[in-house]
Amino acid sequence: MKYANYQNTLSLHMIYTGHCEVGKEWCYRNIISPFTRLYLIDKGTANVYMNQKKYELSEGDMFIIPKFTFHTYECIEYMSHYYICFLDQLIGGKNLFEYADILYKVRATTLDECLMKRFLELNPNCYITNPDPKAYDNRPELFNINRENIHQEFKSDLESNGILLQLFSKFIGTSSQPIANAKNPYKRMIKVFNYINNNLNKNIHVAELSEIMCMTPDHFTRIFKNLNGMTPNQYLQFKRIERAQTLMLSSGMNIKEIAEEIGIPNLSQFSKLFHKQTGMSPSCYLRKQNS
Repeated sequence: MKYANYQNTLSLHMIYTGHCEVGKEWCYRNIISPFTRLYLIDKGTANVYMNQKKYELSEGDMFIIPKFTFHTYECIEYMSHYYICFLDQLIGGKNLFEYADILYKVRATTLDECLMKRFLELNPNCYITNPDPKAYDNRPELFNINRENIHQEFKSDLESNGILLQLFSKFIGTSSQPIANAKNPYKRMIKVFNYINNNLNKNIHVAELSEIMCMTPDHFTRIFKNLNGMTPNQYLQFKRIERAQTLMLSSGMNIKEIAEEIGIPNLSQFSKLFHKQTGMSPSCYLRKQNS
């Protein structure tokens, strides 16, 4: 694929945007989300640990966390930031991060901050209400979130899409060649995370995940654990229980329906795994959320 072929094929779909002030509570570990996060820091400092590297963020920094990237947040004192969470796709089902050379941290210009403020004006009331990623990053209805709040005027819609594309372009490297064949396992692993996220209701085996990566199951498991800190089966369990928690908050489904929806129809097994990850039974967790 040539960079020129991106024209008129890239779709960015905003799901959350807002401005937030955080403190020491902004410390969330081992996050993997199905959407991309874009930040512009306007005050304070914070750290993001990603791809086995520490990124120090301060006033004037812009930062991007690609979807399905294992990361951890840390705020020592105080940090104020604008954010946009969005889904991306190239026409034909391709993933942009398989092709683009991404610069994760860049310096913002005065124009960037003006564009971010204008984007929030065009998309009011689309902010995240609960800062804990587990409360918002794994919802099965991502494509429908905040659709009712987004403007319907064609002109405003074009302006909003244009701003998001312009802000996103800040993170594209200047390499003259695309990196479709890059050997970076972080980029290639995106296909696996996409598959898992779209098939949590099915019985997923390590062998089929390893086929996506064109690896043997043993080699794939070693690579996966090295990148993400857990085995494929541990990750599947983690995301299934996380999805179950989200469904309990938003779907109105009963525990049996939720267990089936996340691919663990055996209620005894589901309860055991749920308790192991959350420290309480599914019924206790559900009562707590509804109290």
